[in-house]
Amino acid sequence: MNFAQVIGHYSTKESLIQSVQKGRIPHAQLFLGKTGWGGLPLALAYAKYISCLNRTETDSCGECSSCRKYATFTHPDLHFSFPFPREKGEKSSEIIGEWRNAILDNPYMGILQWMQVLDAEKKQANIPLAECREISKSLSLKPFESEFKILLMWLPEYLGKEGNSLLKLIEEPPPNTVFLLVTENPDKILGTIISRTQSVRLKPIEEAALYDFLIKNEKLEEEKARRLSTISQGDYTLLTDLLTDTESPYFELLKAWMSICVRKSMPEIVAWSEHLGGFSKENLKGFLLYSIEILRGVLVFPHAEELIPWTGRERVFIENFNKLTYSINDMELIVKNIEMALSNIERNGRVPLVLTDLSYLIVRNLKK
Repeated sequence: MNFAQVIGHYSTKESLIQSVQKGRIPHAQLFLGKTGWGGLPLALAYAKYISCLNRTETDSCGECSSCRKYATFTHPDLHFSFPFPREKGEKSSEIIGEWRNAILDNPYMGILQWMQVLDAEKKQANIPLAECREISKSLSLKPFESEFKILLMWLPEYLGKEGNSLLKLIEEPPPNTVFLLVTENPDKILGTIISRTQSVRLKPIEEAALYDFLIKNEKLEEEKARRLSTISQGDYTLLTDLLTDTESPYFELLKAWMSICVRKSMPEIVAWSEHLGGFSKENLKGFLLYSIEILRGVLVFPHAEELIPWTGRERVFIENFNKLTYSINDMELIVKNIEMALSNIERNGRVPLVLTDLSYLIVRNLKK
């Protein structure tokens, strides 16, 4: 993957490129950013640029022997480590084929999508001690072809206490060894690991970059591209969900939910919550993020109608919702409660209970 294929993050790309050109490559770097922001593709492009034999001022050449091997992620000096369920083995190398195919298909994937690839959505993933020992063994060898050996570890938060076995290696690695760690939840990483790395803090993908991507790659009309690039809030994963239906596959679900809450029908709320309990976490996340953006539109509409990016049925919904009696504080509380529910679901809270409680809070705020 080249830098040119990574959506946005222009200043971060430039900083990474400069570190290579000036020969100041930190031996351990931690890419921090939410799922969908592009931490993994950025780290992949950086690794490729480090190893490229004929790199340009802006990107890898894409033609040398190193780049050709990076095209399939089979370069002998590129090592991967990632979480996986126990039944798949003890080391990443045992399922490296599935991993390569997954990141070739979608380098922006999250842990849930990866577990779906492994057909293990309900299993617990981690990076076990045997994997840590394999890392130490692999990195103790000299590079085969490139100047550098590179370990790209995806989601080091799944190391747990096993990460202590890597502390000395990260702090004092063999010559020409580079650690690239990509995390979505730095709070779950051992502080002793974080202190041994240099942080690369990512922001949401720039709206203009997403707009250009939709125009050039998805061939969307300008109005639709502008709308989706705004709604997705810099999250490529959410953008791909919305692309399945430019008016959103979640609209009818949100409309039914708000209708139940307005009617204050608790039996229907319980049934609705149980229904959503059968959704995958990725779909639930997409739905709740979509709901947050629509309700924020409800908040903004009375004060700055021209700033609302929504059109069609969503705009009609926002206009109709504003006919209800509620205060700004009520709507802000509803949005905050949805954000809290999203956080609880990401921490493996029981979905029907979380959504029932959330719906009850919405009823109370609307009732005011």
